[in-house]
Amino acid sequence: MRYGANGSYVYLTLTGGTACTNAVFGDPAYGAQKQCAIGGTSTSSVAPPSPSAPPTGYGPQAAITCPAGAVDIFPGQYIQGIVNLYAGATTFCLRAGVHSLTSSITPKTGNTFVGEYGAVLDGSNWSSSDGTQAAFRAHNQDIDYVTIRNLVIRNMPQQGIHAYYWMSDHWTIEYNEIGPNKWGIEFAPNFTIRNNYIHHNVGNSSSSLAAERGGAYLGNLADNTTFDSNEIAYNGLEQKVGRSANVTFRNNYVHNNVGDGIWYDSNANAGALIDANRVEDNGRNGIFFEASIGGTISNNTLRRNPWDAVMISMSQNVQIYNNTLEGNFGGIEYFLNCDVLSGGDDVKNNSAYNNTIVLGTQSQTYASSFSSTSSCTSTQLAPYLNGSKNLTFSRDTYRVPSLSWDRYFLWGGWKGWVEWQVLGQDAGGSLTQ
Repeated sequence: MRYGANGSYVYLTLTGGTACTNAVFGDPAYGAQKQCAIGGTSTSSVAPPSPSAPPTGYGPQAAITCPAGAVDIFPGQYIQGIVNLYAGATTFCLRAGVHSLTSSITPKTGNTFVGEYGAVLDGSNWSSSDGTQAAFRAHNQDIDYVTIRNLVIRNMPQQGIHAYYWMSDHWTIEYNEIGPNKWGIEFAPNFTIRNNYIHHNVGNSSSSLAAERGGAYLGNLADNTTFDSNEIAYNGLEQKVGRSANVTFRNNYVHNNVGDGIWYDSNANAGALIDANRVEDNGRNGIFFEASIGGTISNNTLRRNPWDAVMISMSQNVQIYNNTLEGNFGGIEYFLNCDVLSGGDDVKNNSAYNNTIVLGTQSQTYASSFSSTSSCTSTQLAPYLNGSKNLTFSRDTYRVPSLSWDRYFLWGGWKGWVEWQVLGQDAGGSLTQ
């Protein structure tokens, strides 16, 4: 198994050499998430919650009501026409029922859209190949400080919400149910995204075009955004944070997505905080931190992700601590892709400590590791293996299936516990069954 930065993936294989890809097993059908199992069979999880009944605490809430003085919009009325009649900073109340959309709503700066409980924006009768179209859209427009609250946004041909980083900023998206669409939210700088249920936003997972694969979230040059207390589930392959600084994921429940649960890629000044999330049963890595500099990954619980719980690929200056990892195929991995070293990316100055790592019984499962592409030469590998690149593990607690076989560590080959500590790793750590 090898996978790494900038799209250099080789998929896991099952018993008999079958590739663990959606092309083999099929894209997930609504109500039956398909996943690949290491033992050579596919598994089907319990059906997800109905789109009309978001999990408690996420999505629209009956207790949220429209404020006094809000402009009413009833099902069947042309929403954009009403928005156009009023100045910016107007609050609109979308009354309960299905509001059918066949084009995007373009808000004005300061607008607030509140759904009366049961208000649905539905795009079932809308078809568009323009990937920027969405229920709410700001594309190359200076539209700021918009609030979208307590709505169901479903069946859009492209995105649920689209705000392009160029000029738009400071939106608040809260207590909505967003999905199924192709994409959930494309966010811009200074967004607050909280208490939403973002689910089943899936495009064509086998497409060679990233824009066609879909996902819950997509941020590009979207600095200072916070995801807080959302459920992000059953979404497509491509969701990621790219080229952004100071994006926070906190207190989210991220599960059963087709690809990685939380993915940062190409963030040169990341300043990322990934804290107190529950990340389970995703199709690839739980947390994938790729080609990025500067991050804290702390206090997360990561379970049953079939690749790594935490993968640090061609990234620097990451602190990984106080996380609980249970039953993932791999624990914490530092990954080097020598094919892209000339581009400036590197894996160095990363530290994992005070984590609890509980291994399952899969064949060749590992707890902590450094690995690389096969293109790396011994000269290239030397500074990573001898400590010069400052890749460390310390005070981690490991629980393993058997102490009679303790080669659960990868560092220039498989290492047992004593060999691992001789390398200078996990001083103060422990290994128990």
